[in-house]
Amino acid sequence: MKIFRRRMLQLTGSLPFWSATVPALASQTHPSNAQNVVVKLFGAGLGSLDSYGTGVLVSAEGHVLTVASHLVSTGFLTAVTADGRRFTAETVATEPSMDAALLKLKTEPADQFPCIDLKTAVEPAVGTPVLAWSNMFRVAAGNEPVSVVHGVIAASVSLEAVQGKWKFPLKSHVWLIDAITNNSGAAGGLLTDSNGQPVGLIGREIRHATSGTWVNYAVPLKTLQPAVEAMLKGQRLTPAAPTTIAEPLLSARDLTGRFGLTLIPAVLERTPAWIDSVVPGTAAAQAGFRRGDLIVLVGDAVITSESDARRRLAEYRAGQKAIITVSRDEQLLELSLVVPAATTTGQIGRAHV
Repeated sequence: MKIFRRRMLQLTGSLPFWSATVPALASQTHPSNAQNVVVKLFGAGLGSLDSYGTGVLVSAEGHVLTVASHLVSTGFLTAVTADGRRFTAETVATEPSMDAALLKLKTEPADQFPCIDLKTAVEPAVGTPVLAWSNMFRVAAGNEPVSVVHGVIAASVSLEAVQGKWKFPLKSHVWLIDAITNNSGAAGGLLTDSNGQPVGLIGREIRHATSGTWVNYAVPLKTLQPAVEAMLKGQRLTPAAPTTIAEPLLSARDLTGRFGLTLIPAVLERTPAWIDSVVPGTAAAQAGFRRGDLIVLVGDAVITSESDARRRLAEYRAGQKAIITVSRDEQLLELSLVVPAATTTGQIGRAHV
């Protein structure tokens, strides 16, 4: 059971907010100024996944850095700034090796936002006091201040962790924090030192792969800076070479033959898992899948590409039930797919087109 520690405190509304004319956290070192660059994110939550999270403004034009969670994959995302303004947010890019996502607020040309300058991020020594700013437990929905937890940098380590039964994709060193940050809504929040200087991006709710204990961590902003700069330019960092045996991947032929689903072929590395056709009378048709559905979750696993969907479905065996979440007509739907025994593609009829 996660603990809401006594040293967590919610800052009151008496703390000053920045003017939008002050663009960078580096020029304002009072800790309370961090409130002005933290953004509350609200999207779709399903099952054990929360419908809210946190982000950090990294440009005066309204770019927001957060973790690459299910919130940024569903297409329905609202961002609320410190002054209570609400904006639709779009995902610009993701960087899986850093578990980072870059969002862009839909703004008017004249809109300007306070933001952190990643070039001024500091790398404190182990034992340095830090503050973790986030919308933990959804304490804020408008212009209320977000929560802040204080602790210290406990260690700088390479992270080996799991989320659910899936190995976590992060491939970088992180700060372990002596503060409870792995609570609902905290992921994507800002870690600063006691002077308000930016330090790191608060990570997701994950467990250590060996011990199974919850991990409180943040990714150093110095580490994230190249990824953010690349995403702002529409680029991606070169992914690290895989260090583990590749997971089984269901072929496109088997996906159609066994489930009755055909996905749009992967023409890019991260082609979304759009359903191109559904075969009548198959398990997919009985479950209610339609052409044009976008698969966003298989169980609690976020689906980021066509190949990712085939990889996750390969984990299921005949007779098991897969809960698959799809995006359809600006709504998220949970469909229950009972996995049939393997069959051959020659036994199926023509697909819906």
